[in-house]
Parts: sequence; C-alpha cells; structure tokens
Amino acid sequence: MQLRKKIALSWLSAIIAASAAACSVSPAPEDIEGVGSDALVAGWERVPLCHQVDPYEKNNRPSSATELAYHFVDADWGMAHTTATAFLCNKDQDWYFVRTSDLPFRPDLLSIRATAAGASQCPMFVEEGDGETYTYGYDPPAGPENTIQIDVYSPGTLQLVASAQSDIGRIFLDTYDGPKEQGLYLRVRGPKEAYYGYHLSISVRQSDGGEDECEY
Repeated sequence: MQLRKKIALSWLSAIIAASAAACSVSPAPEDIEGVGSDALVAGWERVPLCHQVDPYEKNNRPSSATELAYHFVDADWGMAHTTATAFLCNKDQDWYFVRTSDLPFRPDLLSIRATAAGASQCPMFVEEGDGETYTYGYDPPAGPENTIQIDVYSPGTLQLVASAQSDIGRIFLDTYDGPKEQGLYLRVRGPKEAYYGYHLSISVRQSDGGEDECEY
C-alpha cells in the first residue's frame, strides 16, 4: 500500500510540474499581439483552463487570421452562414476572416451572434404562473471574467467598421457600415480576467429580412 501511494504521489508531482512548465510565462502587454493561448499563464486554480487548446489557437493577428468556410450559401435568400467555437484566456485574442468576394449576391449586412462563458443566445427570462417558476436561458454574472468584445475591420486598410462589447457574455451585432464586397476581419478579445469558451454565429446577408430571434 505504501509503495502504491508513493507511485501515485510521484505521478501527481510529475503532472503538476508539467502543468507549471506549460503555464509559467506571462507575456508583457506589449507582446500580446504575437502570443497564442498555449503560451499564456494561468494561476494554479486555472491550470485546467490553460490546457483547453482550441483549433484557432495561433490566429492572434490579422496575418494569421483563420478564414471561416461557409456552412451554407443560399443565393435565392441572399444569405451565407458560418460558425466558430474557440477558447479565450488571459488577454489572448482570436482573428477571423470572412470572405465575401465570391458570394453569388451583393452582401449588405453582417450579423454576428456571440455567446461566451455559458451565456445563452437569448437573454434569461423568468416566467411565473400557476404557482410555478420557469427560467429560460442563462445570463452569466456581469464582470470582466465574462466580458467579450468583437471588432470588425475592413480587409484593405484594417479600418474599424463596427465594434461591440458585453460583460455578460452575449453580443448581438448587426452592421451595415463599411465595404463588404471583399471580406471582413473579426477580432474576438477580452480583458485579462477572461477565461471562457465562446461560440460565434456569423451571417452575411443581402438585406435585413430576419425575425425576432428571442421570442419566448
């Protein structure tokens, strides 16, 4: 039994040492542009999150932006749609590129729906009736750890054409501003306290013909 305990402790020590080595270097703020989430520091209570590597880990600048392929394109309805799911931690940032130059329609509207830190796509709603309470959706507590920001840039000059921020992990962003014929860059970021997974749902449309997305 004592030998088994010693072996278990040895394995635990090795795992902790490996985790510390993987998460021991914190980048200076001026260096954050070139740092992926695999090189970011996490406190001991956050070590598990440090290892949640997403497929877009290295897209931390425009030159390495991940181009998102469309899941479907409908020329009749003038709409194209794509998604991305990733992880954000400790001043990391993710860049994406949405190509619009080869769409079979002229794009006029960009719609972005973002959920982070467990937030539902629609706001939390509480309904009471017949002595029962029904809760729909979820709003994380407002704070920097649940804050997400999305910036939209034109591809040629990287001019900022739209931006939105939420401290409860939910963004609805619709923009008509700026040229959309060639594509758009999207940057997802958060404050240093932000440690969460997030999901993007992106639609490029010919016109705004959508309905209320949050009817209960």
